Amino acid sequence: MRRVVKVLGFAVGGLLLGLAAAQAQKAPLKMTLFGQPSVNNDSIWMAIERGFYKAEGLDMTYRLFPSGTTAFQSFQTGQGDIIMSGDLPSVQYYFRVKGDYRTIAVIERDAKGYVVVAGKDIKKPQDLVGKTVATRVGSTGSWFISEYLTKNKVDPKTVTIKNLDTQVLPAALCRGEIAAFFIWQPIGSRTLEICPDKAHYLSDATGYIQGYLVAGARPEWLATPQGKETAIRWLRATIKGRDVAEKDFKAVAAYAAKNLNLSEKATKDQWDTNIRPMAIDKIYYDDFCSLSRWAQGAKATTSKIDFRTLTSGEPLKAIDPKLVTPPPPPC
Repeated sequence: MRRVVKVLGFAVGGLLLGLAAAQAQKAPLKMTLFGQPSVNNDSIWMAIERGFYKAEGLDMTYRLFPSGTTAFQSFQTGQGDIIMSGDLPSVQYYFRVKGDYRTIAVIERDAKGYVVVAGKDIKKPQDLVGKTVATRVGSTGSWFISEYLTKNKVDPKTVTIKNLDTQVLPAALCRGEIAAFFIWQPIGSRTLEICPDKAHYLSDATGYIQGYLVAGARPEWLATPQGKETAIRWLRATIKGRDVAEKDFKAVAAYAAKNLNLSEKATKDQWDTNIRPMAIDKIYYDDFCSLSRWAQGAKATTSKIDFRTLTSGEPLKAIDPKLVTPPPPPC
């Protein structure tokens, strides 16, 4: 009888251990995503709304920052797992932390979603001479200002550049504290809603730059089994979110109105321009090489970009190898 009880005890214990292991496998993977209140994040919004992250077994905390530059300040302290940012902030951060960062996917890119909003008295680039313009210094806006002024034969030294966070820009322009600002949407649309009698679009970034929203992570995290699996699941869910965002503007607008208090027009202005590759492709390499050449000339960086260490295509390759183009030489 004692032997029977003992055997039953081992059997029950093994069953409980098996159930505990099964439950552990089903437990959601926790992660924190850093994003921005911009419509170029709409693939993420739709993945949240449609439950794609939960379906992938992810328990995701979504934290918003006014810009990728600001988000990197927290990311550098060890917070967050995946961070959304623009092109220049991602490259500068990569150099600042001596390569302790990897881009894992291009989420969105476009030129028309980056705008110059100016006072009504500013009608051409040359009118900015002697004036103060603003952007979030260190963001893609810095690259945009330089390219815009230089290509229009305006010496950048004749224009004062002020560093302002994105949420401050509309009020600063409406009050006449700055002559113009260079930033991404929907900041421009919001400004024209606040003071349409004082502001107008001077230009978008077509012919100057193509701005990016990229997803990045720490290489140490990506090298762990849990980090790699989390990144793969996150990308797979975000791709599904992209497929919804591309076709269902009403759903994107509803999310933006509910969570960011964005008007339908402000959302549409940026949604119309969004290009959502969800890849690491040749266009990305070409654009970032252009950025690198500018950054080296402007002393914003001191070295060439080596895409073999700036990017990590393994999570995307696990979903579809065709989503990752082999990197070019350093540029």
